[in-house]
Order: sequence, then C-alpha cells, then structure tokens
Amino acid sequence: MRAVASLVFALVLAACADGPAPDSAEPSPVHTLTLPARYASSSDVVAYAELANGQAKEETELTYALADGYPREVTLVPKDGFVLSSDCKMHPGPVVWQSIADVQGTAAAVEIVGGALAVELREEGTVTVLLEGEITGQQCPSEDGSIATALPLQHRLVLHVERVTGFVVEQFHQQLAGCWDAMVLPAGAPLWAPTARPLDATGKPFSAVNAPAPVALTLQSNGDLTSGPGVTYMTAGPGTVTVSVDTTLPVQGMQAFEVVGPDALTSVEASFYLRKAALKGNVSEPIEEGASYKLFLPEESNGVDLHVEEAMTTHGKLCENVPGAWFASESSTPVQCDASVGVVDPFASSTIPVAAIGDAGECRLWVTIPGTTQRWATRFSIAP
Repeated sequence: MRAVASLVFALVLAACADGPAPDSAEPSPVHTLTLPARYASSSDVVAYAELANGQAKEETELTYALADGYPREVTLVPKDGFVLSSDCKMHPGPVVWQSIADVQGTAAAVEIVGGALAVELREEGTVTVLLEGEITGQQCPSEDGSIATALPLQHRLVLHVERVTGFVVEQFHQQLAGCWDAMVLPAGAPLWAPTARPLDATGKPFSAVNAPAPVALTLQSNGDLTSGPGVTYMTAGPGTVTVSVDTTLPVQGMQAFEVVGPDALTSVEASFYLRKAALKGNVSEPIEEGASYKLFLPEESNGVDLHVEEAMTTHGKLCENVPGAWFASESSTPVQCDASVGVVDPFASSTIPVAAIGDAGECRLWVTIPGTTQRWATRFSIAP
C-alpha cells in the first residue's frame, strides 16, 4: 500500500509541474485606441475687415502641407465677414470674391471658380493673392449721409506651402499644467486626446489647413481606452499609455503618459470656501474654522466648495484637476449644510461643490477621497 500511495503522490506532483500554477495571474489585455488622420480639401474663410476711406480691407494667412496623401487641390470658400469700425454696426454679412487683382509667388496656382478660390499646391513657398469683391449686409454711414449696406472689399490671402519633414506629438495638458517632463492624468475623467503637428524644413511645428489631423496616432494601454466625444477627448483607465505615430518620418514629443486612479494620490492641497449668492453671480470666501458668516441672499443657492490647489501622485504631479467623482462628502448637520458632491467641468475648474447651505446655524462637514487617507473637515456657522 505504501508503494501505491507513493506512486499516486508522484503522479500528482508531475501533473502540477506540467500544468499552470492554480493562482498564476492572467496577463492584462492590451487596449488600443486609434486616432485617425483627417484631411480637408475645402475650408471656410471669415473676414474681419478694417474700414479705410469707404473700403473694407482684410488679410488672411493660411498654411498648407505637402506630403504623400495630402490634398493638393483645395478650395477656399468665403463666408460671413465683419467690418471693424466704430462707425458701423457690428453685423456679419456675406463676403463675395469677384476677381483676382494680383498674384505673387509660384508655390500654388489659383483661380476663382463659382465664387470660391480654387488652389493647386505645387511647391514649397508663399503665394500672395489679392482678391477684390464686397461685403454685403452691412450698416455703415456713407459720405452723402446714407447707410451703405455693401462695401467694396480688398481681401489679401497669404498662402504658405510647407513640406512635411516630421511630426511632434503633443497634449493640451502639457501646456495647461506645465507638465513637459512627465504627464500624469486621472483615470475615468475626460482628457484631451494627444495630437500631432507637422514640422517644416526648419523643424518648426505648424498647423496645416489641408490636414487638421496630419497623421494617425495609436494609443495602447493595459487600462481601458475610450474615445469621445468626437476625436478631441478621451478617457482612460489606470496604466501607462504609449503613443505611436503611423509614419516613417522622424517623430518628436510625447511618447507615453501615465493614467492613475485615486489610490495613487500621495497628497492633495485643498481648502474650503463658502459660495455666497449675490445680485450678480457668486462671491467665494475662504472658510476659517469656527468662524461665523452672513449670507447676502439666504433664499438663493449658497454652498460650500472645496478648492483643490495641487495633487501629487506616486508618479509625480497630477496634470489635470482631481475628478469630482473621486470625492465624497458627509455632514453631521444636514439641515444647516446638506452634503453632496456636485458635478463640475473637469476642464474648467478645480472647485468641487461639496454641500448646499440650508438654515442658519452651525455646519459640520467633512470630505474624503474614498480608498485613500485624504480627508478635510470644517466647522463654521451661518448667522441668521
């Protein structure tokens, strides 16, 4: 019997050695989000013309890119125009291009077709096109005392044509928060999606009218990746997001960024403010512990906000506002201050509504970020 038992034990050991470990972790799936390239063969032009000696004059600069697959035959369509003069009523009116008075440069060929300017991009360089026409639908005084509704227009178009030598990848959060070395963003919140700009022959980035999104970007992460709304925004789950560019040309700029959840927070600098309704808008006042405050309009909407100055994470500074969804508020005096975290625009404000003021009396309130050690408490009174 002992020999049989030993044999069974050996077979069990062999089976365990050959099979996967029962508690081995499954590899995280890789999520991919593609931000496609977008091209444009037609663009609208709005004129903001200065008035001089009874004639409206405007100059518009546009830059086009030369690269494989980019539109080379493009159209500029005149739309509404505005006459910038204290003598005229500020009112949009249709712009009409009637003729080409002058062309300087050989980088593109131009002609008026059906009231629009047809442009054929040919080479690097600058083309200056002087168009003559009129702006209608205006109300400007004439020398004879009448009101002119149509003004002659000289519209100068300066078209720069640049050959693409590479790309630079950017994200708007870099500029907003000064996060040029490392990008750390919050999970589950709307984020600006990465973008790319082409580089000219000198390595300078520019925006191309015929290629609003000049190259496709592919994002990959172990966390979720979701686009929308449109192609401007995205959301992501915790993880490292890598960015690759669909090109054989040189690429500069951001290659990856970190997305973290609330558990990655190491410190959050924040303070309470009393939001008091006033005749015109709201007045915000820092709350001092134990102080008493009088409201301007007690019957209107008054509340308590948490102003977040800065947040640090295990990966560095958080480069976007802490999402309001990460916070929770509680009150032991709900009649005086009813705790509830309000919805805020993450792109516009670092202020989180955390309570609504009710009756006069003492308010005791605390705010937390669940799952972390971050906690703020305050106590103050509303005078009758």
